[in-house]
Amino acid sequence: MARQKKNTTSPPPAIMSSRPQNIGIKAVEIYFPSQCVDQAELEKFDGVSQGKYTIGLGQTKMSFCDDTEDLTSEYPIVDGHFSIKCYTEAVDACYKAYNKREGTLKALANGHANGHANGNGAEEASSKTPLDRFDYLAFHAPTCKLVAKSYARMLYNDYLANPSSPAFAEVPAELRDMDYTKSLSDKVVEKTFMGLTKKRFNERVQPSIEVPTMCGNMYSASVYGGLVSLLSNIDSASLQGKRIAIFSYGSGLASSLFSVKVAGSTEHISKALNLKERLAARRTVAPEVYDQMCELRKKAHLQKSYTPAGSPETIAKDTYYLTSVDDMFRRKYEVKA
Repeated sequence: MARQKKNTTSPPPAIMSSRPQNIGIKAVEIYFPSQCVDQAELEKFDGVSQGKYTIGLGQTKMSFCDDTEDLTSEYPIVDGHFSIKCYTEAVDACYKAYNKREGTLKALANGHANGHANGNGAEEASSKTPLDRFDYLAFHAPTCKLVAKSYARMLYNDYLANPSSPAFAEVPAELRDMDYTKSLSDKVVEKTFMGLTKKRFNERVQPSIEVPTMCGNMYSASVYGGLVSLLSNIDSASLQGKRIAIFSYGSGLASSLFSVKVAGSTEHISKALNLKERLAARRTVAPEVYDQMCELRKKAHLQKSYTPAGSPETIAKDTYYLTSVDDMFRRKYEVKA
């Protein structure tokens, strides 16, 4: 007769006393088309004023593809004026929320708020502001000029929170009480705070805009293109222990600002990305060729029973490319050998 097994009750698993540490990004990859057009040449071709793209948008080159690279949606409809306004409002809202949450966490850690909105009284007695907590920043980048304006906008928010800080000794007093809606497009606000952030922008944000500068707007991917740029431009040793702010934006629907702290080597990531070499290896074509490729994509839009006219020879090795669309809109792909 089998012996009856004694019923036992296992003790509940131990409750973790602290959150897991160093949970985050361990690897990152980026893809961009292997063809691009020089923006200075495109200015001439389009008949626009010199500097409209290169200075006004902060672009050097722009990646593009013909009808063999099936990776974009065509013809987005946007209202540029309102789109920029929504973006700026999102920067403001996210930055204020980040400051508030950080202040709350510091107050809980310290047992009191020390009477300061940001929980750090030392900042009020120095030229530093809450923005200086970030060693580097990566932004969603519709244009590189908008990134520069947004970094300046964060400092403007620091000013509104503490206008008596020594950091703002030269700021015109009338900016303190400016109507919020007016401030979104006010040129004095923009010029004042872009001037105050110029040096810090070059040190903390410029390293993160190489991909946006060299490829153009990547939409959802652009903020992580910024992170790729940063990891490729700042060596691993210099990044250790540094805090990186990341602002992600979704066309007015949603946005977020969070930060990550570098813990461990990033050398393997930058080596695998091989960003600078890959950017340099692209085929830079004349604006006329770019215009022709745009026409190819226009003809291919919503077509069935279609065979792409673009040459796979322009595509990088190991890249998927479109070979046909059948009469039921089913797409067939191959991999470039």
